[in-house]
Amino acid sequence: MKISASVFITECHTVGVKVFGSGTRLYVTDKQKKTPTVSVYPVSNEQANGKRVLLCQAQGMFPDLVKFTWWDPNGKEVQASQEGYELLEQRDDQEVRITSMLIVHQSKVSSYNYKCLVKHEDGEQSPTIPEAKKPVASTCSPLRKAEQQEEEQEENLTSGLFELSRSLYLFSVTYVILLVKNVLYFCTVSVLLYKRNSANKDMLRGKAR
Repeated sequence: MKISASVFITECHTVGVKVFGSGTRLYVTDKQKKTPTVSVYPVSNEQANGKRVLLCQAQGMFPDLVKFTWWDPNGKEVQASQEGYELLEQRDDQEVRITSMLIVHQSKVSSYNYKCLVKHEDGEQSPTIPEAKKPVASTCSPLRKAEQQEEEQEENLTSGLFELSRSLYLFSVTYVILLVKNVLYFCTVSVLLYKRNSANKDMLRGKAR
């Protein structure tokens, strides 16, 4: 007896196939969207290399995906490829926090009116970087400064002498206490030795009789 097997393929359909690019995320959830809390920080102090850092931070959002765009004081978008600028991004998944850092060369900080545009699925926010507080100029004259320095030196000297006097006093008190203890110890030992010698003499006299 001859047995044969046949396989017939009539149609082939591909159903539900999605192709995503690198870095794309797909969320399937009933969780409500949450707007990020955006914080911006003033221009940092000038670094040793003559650069300053501007920070823009988004946190507490869902989905945890945001896009940062920086705008210069002239209203033009800042590109990482531009000379005098660097763009960095730091992500903290545990705290749901993303920070964008714009590193600006000192020659580009002619104004502090940089803007950070934060795009999220729930909307956009565009806070302006606040201007850093400038140090208050001193109004004291050089003579007044010299007098203040002399007063501070005198206060420090007086404080040092007081501490020294206090230390010497404590040392003197400690020395006297130790001396008194030694005298009392010597007297106690002397009394004990005297009593012991007296007892021995009485014993010898009793035996002699």
